[in-house]
Order: sequence, then structure tokens, then C-alpha cells
Amino acid sequence: MKKKICVFGGSKSGKNSDNIISAKNVGQIIAENNFDIVFGGGENGIMGSVSKTAINYGAETTGIIPNFLITKDIQETTHSNKYNTNLIITENMHQRKQMMYEKSDAFLILPGGVGTLDECFEVLTWCQLSQIVNKKIGIINFNNFWDPLIYLINHLIREEYMGSYNLNYFEELRNKNSLKLFLKNI
Repeated sequence: MKKKICVFGGSKSGKNSDNIISAKNVGQIIAENNFDIVFGGGENGIMGSVSKTAINYGAETTGIIPNFLITKDIQETTHSNKYNTNLIITENMHQRKQMMYEKSDAFLILPGGVGTLDECFEVLTWCQLSQIVNKKIGIINFNNFWDPLIYLINHLIREEYMGSYNLNYFEELRNKNSLKLFLKNI
């Protein structure tokens, strides 16, 4: 059975087109390294780019989406399998995230907005509280998008709101080779 990588990323493409290119590279690398994807189910932006590319390279995807987001984030309600090999509809966001965490062997954080930050910090918090164990987290920072986040985490450690051991819960992935190594070690 293939391992599954949970991918968090924006439902929008953002202003830097390099982030879409990176998202497609991530989808390809995940598929070529024999992983499947769990994600938020959206067909737009970063998420859609990762999932569609991964499917094109042979991965399966499991989109998990709350019912209130279907009309916003699903382009083809007839479920064409272009973005979602499997689609699971939940009642709410909490149920969605719980299922994503349970079904995944590791997590990748791509560029995104407040929703992506929420997911990132929730998995980091769950690691800190030992609710997620032995599951790696990679922060995709190919185009320096997450430099301010990495700075913030280090600031919280310097200010003693977090211990430096929190740095052990994630890896900053700055290029394709670091992503391949991350996947190899799952």
C-alpha cells in the first residue's frame, strides 16, 4: 500500500507564478516517489495544481472537503477525477482536518493563506502535544515564500514561548532535492 502525503496549500494561485510551478513540481515528485496525496479537495490554486499534476504522473488523490465549500472549490461537480481520485465530503472543517491527519503519513506545507497557516500550526501543535507522532512535516520554501514563517517560529523560540525542540517537528525544504530526500525518509 502506498504511503500518503497530506498537502496543505492555497486555494488561490497567488501573485508569484513561480509558486504554481513549484506546486506542479511537488505533485510530480510526490507521484514519481510512489506516494499518494491527501488534500483539501479544492481544484483551484496551489492545491489544484499539486493534485492535478500528481494524478497526471500516476498518483491517486483523496480530497477531503466540507460540504459548504463544494460549490466554491469544486469546479466540476460531476467529479471528473481530474483533481480528486477520491472525494470525501465532511460536515465541517474539524471533521475534515481530523480525517486528513488520520489518513496521512506525512505533511507538506506549500504557499497559501490563513487556512494554510491554520493547518500548519495545528499539525505542529498536535506534534508538540504528542497527538501526531512519527509523521514528518515539510515546509516547502522553494521560492522563499515561508521565510517570514521560519523567522516567526525562531522568534517565538528566542522569546521562550516555544522550546527549540519544536524545530524537530518540521523540515524546511528549499529545493527539489531536499523534497526528494524528505520523501525518501518517510
